[in-house]
Amino acid sequence: MPKIFVYGTLRDGESNHHFLQNASCLLKQTWVHGELFDTDCGYPVMKSHDIEKVIGEVYEVSSSVLASIDELEGYQMNGTNNLYERITLDVYNDKGESIKAITYINGRSSFKATNKIAFGDWKVYNYLQKDKLLYYAYGSCMDDERFKKANVDHYFLDLKGMGLLEEHGLRFSHSTADGGKADIVEAEHEHVEGKVYQVPNQAIDYLYKREGVFTNSYRPAVVTVIIDGHRTEVLTFIVIDKNPETPPSVLYKTEIIRGGTGILGKDYLENITSRMNKLCVER
Repeated sequence: MPKIFVYGTLRDGESNHHFLQNASCLLKQTWVHGELFDTDCGYPVMKSHDIEKVIGEVYEVSSSVLASIDELEGYQMNGTNNLYERITLDVYNDKGESIKAITYINGRSSFKATNKIAFGDWKVYNYLQKDKLLYYAYGSCMDDERFKKANVDHYFLDLKGMGLLEEHGLRFSHSTADGGKADIVEAEHEHVEGKVYQVPNQAIDYLYKREGVFTNSYRPAVVTVIIDGHRTEVLTFIVIDKNPETPPSVLYKTEIIRGGTGILGKDYLENITSRMNKLCVER
C-alpha cells in the first residue's frame, strides 16, 4: 500500500484529516527536506530545498484514499496546471532512519506563497496564533524553581494537571556539558507523563530561550496528550539532533523529581528515577 507524508491540513487534528480516518499512521514525528510556506488560503505549500526541514506525519493509505487526496490537492497525472505536484521522497524519523513516501509540493499554488513558516511546522505555526496556549513540560521545566529565578513564574500559575502522551518514551538524548537533558521519542507501548500549564503567548520567548530553540537544540512541536480523560493539543519541545543517552546531572534529576512529585503517577516517577540512576551507573 502507498505511504504518504502529510505536513498541512491532512495532519492529525487538522481540517482535512478525515481523509485519513481509515488509514494507518506509521510515524508522527518525521521530517523531509523542504521549505514550508503559508498560501494565505488556509493551507500551506512545500517547496523543494536541500537543507531546510518540513515536519509531518506518515500514513499508509489505500489506492482509493490516495485518489481522493490527489483530487483534494488538485493533482492529475501528467497535468499541466496542477495546484500541487506529487513526488516520492525520503522521510526521516527520530532515529535518522528513512523510508520512501509520496507527498505534494508546489505546483501552481506556489506563485503567491512567500510567507515562510518557521521550523517548517504547520501545526506549531497555527498554534502560536493563540493568546493563551497549553504548554507540556516533561523534564526540568516541571520544576517551578527556575521559573521563579527567571522572574517568569507568573506565566506558569495556571496548572491544568497531568498530561499523558501515548506511544512516546522519555529519553535523555540531548547531551550537554552538564549532562543529558530530557527528550521525547516515538516508542510503542510506552508513555510520557508531564505537567500541562496554560500560559500567555508572552511566555513563548522565555520558553524558546530556555529550550534552546534559537540554538537549534530543541524544536517546538504540537502533540496530543490526555488530560482528565480528554485528548488535547499542547505545545512542547523535542530534541532535534539526538545523541545516545547521557546521564543527567544531580541537579537535573532533582528538578525532574521535585517538579513531578504530587502530579505525575508514583509508578512513573519511580520508573524514570530508576532510568536516570541506571544511566549514571552505566556511564
